[in-house]
Amino acid sequence: MTVSLRAGEAELVVDPAAGARWTSWRVGDLELLGGADVSLPAGMRSGCFVMAPFAGRLGRGRVELSGRQHQLPRLAPPHAIHGTVTERPWAVLERAGTLLRCATDLGADWPAAGRVEQRLELSADRLTSGLTLLAEEPMPVALGWHPWFPRRLARGRPAEWLLTGGEQYVRGADGLPTGELTARRPGPWDDCFRRFTTPPGLRWPGALELVVGSSAEHWVLFDERDGELCLEPQTGPPDAPAIGAAVVVPAGGELSLRCTWRWRVLPPDEAAGGSAGV
Repeated sequence: MTVSLRAGEAELVVDPAAGARWTSWRVGDLELLGGADVSLPAGMRSGCFVMAPFAGRLGRGRVELSGRQHQLPRLAPPHAIHGTVTERPWAVLERAGTLLRCATDLGADWPAAGRVEQRLELSADRLTSGLTLLAEEPMPVALGWHPWFPRRLARGRPAEWLLTGGEQYVRGADGLPTGELTARRPGPWDDCFRRFTTPPGLRWPGALELVVGSSAEHWVLFDERDGELCLEPQTGPPDAPAIGAAVVVPAGGELSLRCTWRWRVLPPDEAAGGSAGV
C-alpha cells in the first residue's frame, strides 16, 4: 500500500513495499517524476529511489570488506549498480501528517549487516529528505537518491540545468571515475560532479524551478537520453570504494545524507535562462 503526503498543492506518493520509491511527486497540475526504458530492475526504472550502501556503478560488482573480496550481482554488466535496497520491502516506522519514516536492512547481496532509514517531510514549497545508514559491521558506504525527471512537464518548455562552478570526475574506458578531477566540461553527461558553488537545480521555463540543497558535495548528472534526465545527490561518486572516496563506517556507526528540494511555480511567459541548457 502506498503512502501519500500532502501539503498545499504538493503531493508525494511513496511505495514502502517497492523499495520505498517515490512513485509520484506533484505540484499542482505538474508531475515531476518520470521514468526510462532501461535494462535495469523495475525499482530502478521510474520515480525516485534510494541508493545504498553504494550509489551508481560498483566496478565489476566487487567490494572488499575486512580484507576479503566479495562478488555482488552485476545488474548493469559488467558492473553492480545503485545498491541493494531498491527491490526490498521497507517497514513504515512513523506516519504522521506530512512526515514518513521507513527502514529496511541491506539484504543478503551485501556482505555486511546494516540498515538504512529514509525520512521524508513535505511542505508547500519544499521536500526535506534524509537517509541514514546504520552499520552493524564495518563497511564502505555511499548513499544517494536517483530521481528520474521528465524533460518536459505538462506545460512549459524543456528542462535546463541550473549549475554554477563544479568539478567533474574523469571517467575511464570502463565508464567509471578514475579519481582524477577536471573543471566542468560540456555535456551530454552521465558523470559525477562535486563542489558546485551554489545548489544545483533544474528549470522548466513556463512551468517550475527546482533547486536541491544537500549535506554532501557529490552529484551525478544524466542527460544522455531524449526523454528524461537525472540530478542525483550522493555522499560519494560511483565506484567510491575503489578510488578511496567511500566513507568507511565502523561497526555501530552511521552515515547520513540530508537534502532539501525547493521549488517555485513559474509564470507561463517566463523567459528561458540558466547556466547550462540541456
